[in-house]
Amino acid sequence: MSAVCQNDGDTTALRIIFCGDLMGHGGQIRASQTADGYDYSPCFQFVEGYLKSADLAVANFELTLAGPPYSGYPQFSSPDQVLVDAHRAGFGLFTTVNNHCMDSGKEGFLRTLDVFDSLGVAHLGTYRDTLERQANHPLMMDIKGFRLAFLTYTYGTNEIPVPAPLVANMIDTTVMADDLAEAMRMGAEYVITMIHWGIEYDTIANRQQRELAKFLLSHGSDIVIGGHPHVVQDATMDALPDNDKTPEIVVYSMGNLISNQRFRNTDGGIMVELELRRDGDKILQDCGYMPYWVYRGVYNGLYQYYILPTRAARQDPKKFQLSKEDIDALILFDNNTRERLNGSIKEVSAY
Repeated sequence: MSAVCQNDGDTTALRIIFCGDLMGHGGQIRASQTADGYDYSPCFQFVEGYLKSADLAVANFELTLAGPPYSGYPQFSSPDQVLVDAHRAGFGLFTTVNNHCMDSGKEGFLRTLDVFDSLGVAHLGTYRDTLERQANHPLMMDIKGFRLAFLTYTYGTNEIPVPAPLVANMIDTTVMADDLAEAMRMGAEYVITMIHWGIEYDTIANRQQRELAKFLLSHGSDIVIGGHPHVVQDATMDALPDNDKTPEIVVYSMGNLISNQRFRNTDGGIMVELELRRDGDKILQDCGYMPYWVYRGVYNGLYQYYILPTRAARQDPKKFQLSKEDIDALILFDNNTRERLNGSIKEVSAY
């Protein structure tokens, strides 16, 4: 791809927001239960406007929708309402392939796809059979005149076999190279690879991640967006060593979108904002991040898990009804995240 970094304030740009792992721990299920069902909408209320301001918002759906009884870790199965409310909040595309996609077995795998399709929510990474995969991966989208290709893969499924004819996209360089070539044949102008990789809770990407990122970029991907470690890892917006004219972007891990994990570095994440514009036959790209922290507590009398933009919460903690303990935890997460990214990509904020 021919892409260079630039930010000229063009309001006609295409904006995509990427988010990390949407988890479904037991505490989240219990907090969302109501007298007549489940309601996850409060979780997204402080970021819904930001998500809907983009042309597309994407997240990793790291749970299954197998129907009741519901369960959290270690084998996730949440109420369908979590997808309904996440979609209403602005998410238009989800990756469904990750180490938890087989948590509910074949039946849960298939029911998850059925719920997505019944709601008309776009998804990629898991398929009923090879024919469905061939028809839908790479996932091609035409948005605001841009021809985009989306690809996604996981390192594994927690050693739970994926029975035929089901397909879950696995990290395999031969397959990935073929998929990237297919994206080119299908006329992709910009290629986005989302990948589930790395070591849980490591805040620095490992050698395997870095080598695989280089492989993906050298085979046609313009940006690599990662998840799985449940913490924010470092990022880069640098040119490949043999290409000093085309900066490609790698975000190794965005952390958790929302979860019940509370120990250091797991209680938040970043949203990555990608902006694309045209300049003749080139596509100009820019990238930034917005940190957020997951508040587990009471807001306006309702106990829930709330995604809070850290800048807004630091500026006015009373608005979000945070205790001093919560403020201290938010600041610790926020400072650690900014220090880790260390200017590799800029911070953006709509608040």
